[in-house]
Amino acid sequence: MYSAEKHMIIVGAGIVGASIAFHLATRGVKVTVIDQSEPASGATGSSFGWIHTTVSDDAPDILLRRASVEDWHRLEQEVPELSVHWGGALSYGDALSGQQDKEKILKQSDISQLEPAMNAPPLWAYYAKQDGAVDPEDATRVLLNKARSLGATVKTQTPVTGFIKTGSQITGIQTPREVVNADSVILACGTGISPLLTTIGISLPVMASPAILLRYSISERVVNTLISGNDIEVRHARNGDILAAEDYPATGSTEDVALETLAAIKQSLKGTESVHLLRQSVGQRPMLHDGYPVMGFVGGVTGVYVAVMHPAVTCAATVGRMVSEELISGKNLAIPEIYRPTRFKI
Repeated sequence: MYSAEKHMIIVGAGIVGASIAFHLATRGVKVTVIDQSEPASGATGSSFGWIHTTVSDDAPDILLRRASVEDWHRLEQEVPELSVHWGGALSYGDALSGQQDKEKILKQSDISQLEPAMNAPPLWAYYAKQDGAVDPEDATRVLLNKARSLGATVKTQTPVTGFIKTGSQITGIQTPREVVNADSVILACGTGISPLLTTIGISLPVMASPAILLRYSISERVVNTLISGNDIEVRHARNGDILAAEDYPATGSTEDVALETLAAIKQSLKGTESVHLLRQSVGQRPMLHDGYPVMGFVGGVTGVYVAVMHPAVTCAATVGRMVSEELISGKNLAIPEIYRPTRFKI
């Protein structure tokens, strides 16, 4: 058990911040999580929730993706309240990416057996049996509640307006109501990281990539896996609703996308005549121009750590483990240098 003498602040109560908070709290660290809104109210709340492991060997985030399934299974053992659906993922058409294992290629007849509701199954598809899906909002709240039970503090509706700095050392953060002192400040607030770092003269190019999450009501389950094709990308939520992920349109509106996706679902899947839209949301996914995650202390000051990547849900369990180990030990050699913020001239 780690000594609880040190205090660490995590800015951002999304899935990454919640995972780091839980992993630190289990090791006896005093943790405060601060968010300008509510838990999972940013990109996490509009995430599709796919624990997506199929990437090419030269993918920027291969280290995190390849470890994600084992870490999510471990996290389920540690936190039984988490509910991960390990139904696998079926990919075909334009949705295919990475290097495909020939042993995981299914022919049309096998696809029909796996997903009998598909009206026109593709001639072949890639089946990643190890993949899973999780409700990011539920998972975030579960991890934060577990961290609370271990002594962590969670402050919502609390924007961070600046850092408290002594020389080159960051010793805390300023909110509209108070100063919160800490030995380390971990920024896990996605696209909010860049504006905060700017206040102390540091530039980190975290860009926003909008994506749409659509939730539809349906009377019964029609999908067994997670389906990702050039026509639809859908899965069932825990309560049975159908979730669909779409890129933000270059032209038109999100309402148009919702209608087009609804039509595609009805055309592609049997038993979807009653499907209707419940809600839609747009999430601003944090992206780095080179595609690599950012994990590490920033240069120029002492005491500020950054954790940001996409896809955050896939990587969250692994990031929570690796970052907490580094914050406690001072250095985690398992984190590649290419992930460090020092690769940017900041």
